[in-house]
Amino acid sequence: MLSSCYIEDYCKSYRPEWACDMPDGCPPHEVQVPDKHPFYRLSKYSDSYDADDFKTYAETDPKRNWGQLLPMAVGLSVIDNEVKARKNLKLPMFRQYKGIILLILNPIDGVVKQTGVHRSHYTWWRTKSFHMSNLQMLKL
Repeated sequence: MLSSCYIEDYCKSYRPEWACDMPDGCPPHEVQVPDKHPFYRLSKYSDSYDADDFKTYAETDPKRNWGQLLPMAVGLSVIDNEVKARKNLKLPMFRQYKGIILLILNPIDGVVKQTGVHRSHYTWWRTKSFHMSNLQMLKL
């Protein structure tokens, strides 16, 4: 389930420690808080995941001037539709990915917002409270 929220209210309730430094206006003013909500993230491996699967664009290319895209670059892309995630694996632009990670996100894991042209795509601003230990690889 996702609940709409203002970031100020989320911060008052959960006192998040963000996984990376957040630029001004990030996370955005209006966000959604996941509560046992399934999301999917592409993985470089077909049968496992590692910390590299959770690096943001800003972390993988720190010297780049992200400009107005910086708030998105410090977030992670996730999909809220398993069928769409499976279809993405077949697209040429995602050829470096081989698997799909199932994440069940909760309020302490951070906030999300639907971004991009596809309704199933979200940006997730992760907290340090998120732990990779309870993730699951999907069978392809």
